[in-house]
Amino acid sequence: MGTVRYRVDIHLPPGELGVYRRPLHVKTILGSCVAVCLWDAPRRIAGLNHFLLPAPVGGGGPSPRFGTVACRQLLERMTAAGADPRRLWAAVVGGGAPVGPATEASIGAANTRAALAALAEFGVRVARQETGGAFGRKLLFLTGDGTLIVQRLPGRLVRPAAERGGDAT
Repeated sequence: MGTVRYRVDIHLPPGELGVYRRPLHVKTILGSCVAVCLWDAPRRIAGLNHFLLPAPVGGGGPSPRFGTVACRQLLERMTAAGADPRRLWAAVVGGGAPVGPATEASIGAANTRAALAALAEFGVRVARQETGGAFGRKLLFLTGDGTLIVQRLPGRLVRPAAERGGDAT
């Protein structure tokens, strides 16, 4: 069997977000980053963010590169577009550790916690969560019907030194 290919209308880079009122295929690639997908089915409004770090540090501004900011901005833009926060469902994807050990202290785990906390704060129901692991993910969000396709990317990008026999290369 061959791989199913989907068209991609928009590639959402890290530190960006978008809200869509028309059917599009939005793709992003995640490692330790997290994407939050929101969908208001009755109004057919979709939104997606892609953040790199859980929260600003040392006076960082209100950039969607940070989960606390990206989730708030996404919810605000969804509401401004006509979405009803009580009807939203969310998916949280990413938060892996493709280049290092997956621990509770890893950036991916912290990003996942930030997304889940923000969604809980706004009362948004998480219908799907695919987070963690020692791999990245490719995400395709079909904004016309809320379909979410997540594909695991193969293995670690860098093997830990212990697996390489302790060498530094």
